Amino acid sequence: MFFNNLKKINKSKQKQELPMDRKQFDNKLNELLSNAEFMIPDEILPDLPFMETTLDVHDWYDFEHELWGIGEEIRQHILCGKKKPNAEQVERIVSICMDKRAKRGRESFVMLLGKKCYINYAEKIATLLSDSDVDGHVIDTLYKMGADGYNLQIEPFTNHNRVWIRNKAKKYLEKYSNV
Repeated sequence: MFFNNLKKINKSKQKQELPMDRKQFDNKLNELLSNAEFMIPDEILPDLPFMETTLDVHDWYDFEHELWGIGEEIRQHILCGKKKPNAEQVERIVSICMDKRAKRGRESFVMLLGKKCYINYAEKIATLLSDSDVDGHVIDTLYKMGADGYNLQIEPFTNHNRVWIRNKAKKYLEKYSNV
């Protein structure tokens, strides 16, 4: 279901014929961010049972998939429109990232910040290293931001049970160990 929705998002971006002007772009991003904010539950929900296919990963709530898809749709608009979110939109993205009620739906929003121009958010995003819903994405985002100085917090992830998170931690440490 989730990947089918992602394919639909990517196809809809390919059909986009005319580039959006700044006002259209802002309106679309504001609409998507409002939709994302609206679907975040009022309280932190308990983890679902473990997935049958991955015994150390809890299943996803439907809203987590939907939130993730909205973050990906925002990324597609940024790529296709060759525009960056404005300061208010970035603050809203960060707010979604920090909202633990959104669970793993935040992953795609954390990834939106993986650019050097968002380095001023590194300290705030780094506080999510203790959040198992997004910790691997945070490591990757800090790496892409060029945010050095988090070696002590990231080093324990080199022993993480998920290979991709171990690899992201090692990549970060390789780049920033001698800075």
